[in-house]
Order: sequence, then structure tokens, then C-alpha cells
Amino acid sequence: MNSSESEDQDVNIEEEELSKPIIIAQNVKGMEIQENSDPFNGTFVFFDEDHTLGNSLRYILANQPNVEFCGYSLPHPSENKMNLRLQTVNETKEKVMNDGLKCLSQICDIIEDKFKKALENK
Repeated sequence: MNSSESEDQDVNIEEEELSKPIIIAQNVKGMEIQENSDPFNGTFVFFDEDHTLGNSLRYILANQPNVEFCGYSLPHPSENKMNLRLQTVNETKEKVMNDGLKCLSQICDIIEDKFKKALENK
């Protein structure tokens, strides 16, 4: 291997390091945001969550007008986390995620109210 090949290999390693996600937020509720430099594109990592939250939140977000793409995955059964990828237009990913979580929370409140009323009428 000559010196130019060695230099090319070093450049590739540095480029890989630059493309790795950076964790910009983590809180005690078990969520972190991995971010690149694009404010409209990112991955949210939810700990101790599974398909129940993933599919519900994906559905809510995918039906918002400012969402270009939304998908989620559970990386491996031994990893207790859920990754949600969000790409937005005209609104930051944090704002769209916050709106989606609020909407899902309101839906859950409605379902809870209807359940309680059904129990009272039993």
C-alpha cells in the first residue's frame, strides 16, 4: 500500500466519524434525539417502548401535513428501544414530534373517558 492509499483510508475514517449521529437531548423519561445538521430530519430513540407506541405514533405523524416520511423500527429483541425516523417539511422535527405526541395523548384521553363512561353505564 502506498502513502496515497493510506491517506485515502484515513480520510474515509474521518468522514465516517463525521456522519455518526450526535445525541443532542436525553431526559429521564427515556428518550434521546440523534441529530445530524438537518433540523427537519432526525431519529428519536424511545427506551422501554415497543410496537404499541411505535405504530400509533407513526400513524399520527405520517398523517400530519408537514411530514415527508415517518417510520419506526425495533432494532433487536435484546435491545429495549424503539427508533422513530422523522423527516419534515416547513417545521422542525422537534415541533412536529411534540404536536404528534400531544395528538396521541388527546386520543388516549378520549378513549379513557369513553371506557370510564362505559363502565359507569354497565
